[in-house]
Amino acid sequence: MKDYSQHGESKILYDIFQKIKPINKFAVEFGASDGQWLSNIKMFLDLGWDGLQMEGSNNLGNNVKKEFITKENINKLFEKYQVPEEFDLLSIDIDGNDYWVWKELEYFPSVVIIEYNSNFSLDESYVIKYKPNHDFEKDNKSYSASLLALKSLGESKGYFLSHEIRYCNLIFIKNEYKNLFSELDLSKVKLPFRHHNGKNIDDFVKI
Repeated sequence: MKDYSQHGESKILYDIFQKIKPINKFAVEFGASDGQWLSNIKMFLDLGWDGLQMEGSNNLGNNVKKEFITKENINKLFEKYQVPEEFDLLSIDIDGNDYWVWKELEYFPSVVIIEYNSNFSLDESYVIKYKPNHDFEKDNKSYSASLLALKSLGESKGYFLSHEIRYCNLIFIKNEYKNLFSELDLSKVKLPFRHHNGKNIDDFVKI
């Protein structure tokens, strides 16, 4: 069982699905790069799950769909590729509008893993200003949202925060499974931790 993820995220997710019975063994990932490098769902696809991987750049694998994700098109893309109304796992890592796309999404997978910006402290709620054509390299390497902002968004959508992984990713699980897991103890999360060029505060909005 090969884990392609950056910090062992796939194995953590695998352990979660040992407690949660999968609905249909379906996973979605965007941006998926070439479908393997740092992929959070490729291990599940290797295990026989069905899924959809999308990526906006030209670095695509054979099964990765070339799509530039925005909050305006995300639900239409899910319809286009016939994502089930209920499915198991969603991975969001588009180096920018992650928060805004998840907020707009009208699908509710059992588990969501999403990149966050660890340059903010735990009591700061900041989100990158929405820009449909955001480009990580061209736009000051600013990306995503603070932990607190994403935690609040997750809670508003019916999820609790279960894992923080190496200043990169957060894992959210539907509230209906709360009896099976412990909610993340934020006192054990040591922030801030500088990633990329820092937080370029003018690129963010406080919410």
